[in-house]
Amino acid sequence: MNDNRSDNLHCCEYINMNEEKSTIISDLCSCPPFGNCCSNLLKCPPSRDIEINVMVANFQDRFRIPWQGGARRISLDSAVPLLLFPASLYFAAQGFWPTILVFPLVTLFLYYTHRTVRKYRVATKFFYVWTLTSASLVLIVFQFLVVPMLDINTNENIIITVTMVATASCFYFTKKHAIKSHLKYDLEMTNVNTSDENLVLINETENVQCNTCKRDVPSRTYHCFVCKTCVIQQHIHSYWIDCCIGKYNRKSYMAGLLLGSVLFTFLSNLILTTLCHPFNVFATIMLPDDCSDVYYDIMYGICFVSGLYCFAVGVILFLMFINDIYMVSLGMTYHEWQEQCKDFKGDCRWFLSRHVIRNVLPNWRAFFNNV
Repeated sequence: MNDNRSDNLHCCEYINMNEEKSTIISDLCSCPPFGNCCSNLLKCPPSRDIEINVMVANFQDRFRIPWQGGARRISLDSAVPLLLFPASLYFAAQGFWPTILVFPLVTLFLYYTHRTVRKYRVATKFFYVWTLTSASLVLIVFQFLVVPMLDINTNENIIITVTMVATASCFYFTKKHAIKSHLKYDLEMTNVNTSDENLVLINETENVQCNTCKRDVPSRTYHCFVCKTCVIQQHIHSYWIDCCIGKYNRKSYMAGLLLGSVLFTFLSNLILTTLCHPFNVFATIMLPDDCSDVYYDIMYGICFVSGLYCFAVGVILFLMFINDIYMVSLGMTYHEWQEQCKDFKGDCRWFLSRHVIRNVLPNWRAFFNNV
């Protein structure tokens, strides 16, 4: 072997049997982009030419399952929630301290991930799959663990089932009718880096020009960089149900928030009051009291953390519903609210003005009439 070549090797490199330079990590993977990335990363000093995007794209292209007519590719953002939520639920059910550890970590992870994808306008199915996975798994736990093991009567189960169907229907129609708020033509996302690309298109005239797609659009129209089109009276882009909330699906969205908060709060109350030692608050209304012995069996632990998760989701949905009521009372969408706060330089006391309070009923009338 050439001694000069050996002298030029870095700490994780060696000359293999084929007289080729290699690294320890790259031998474990037959994927060239992954090996190149590891080689560049493990050099001393590490190379800045690390093609992580190429590696991730190559891995995603190889992440497939057998399917009739050809292997189907599974996106990573869709696969992660399918594994992460059940694993988190199972680990949290191991004891008191795992529960204390998992819930804040999962909350922070979801918060910062959601904040990041909103900031960079990333089109992802992660939160949509998380919604479907968590809701389905919690309902499976309730029907197949809580109902058989604990004292859940038929009437309570019927109420849960009816509310679940109503909530799912509301969000289904929200997603189905989202396209009604899209403008008829399809717009491709353009790489606009101007400072006013996020400006809400509010104007007293009948039509204004979108700063992104450079087309005439109705007033109060916002360009969604995820849906790649302009949305009439866009309130938000909801990653959790993977669609925009606009003029023609906002009512069903708010109904889904209200019913969802009722569903998950009631689920939480049923699970926790049957697992823990309950006490009466008023008439037949009970709250959990002593939950110290819920971890002695893993099944009871899973039921308990599912109840805690339902309570957290119910509170979040209710707060979102209250926020939407507030926005409708002002006659605004969330984007318009942000622009108004910018105009008033962070002083949002303008919403207490006589003009705003006087228009609350007309705003709700316009909301129900799709004006």
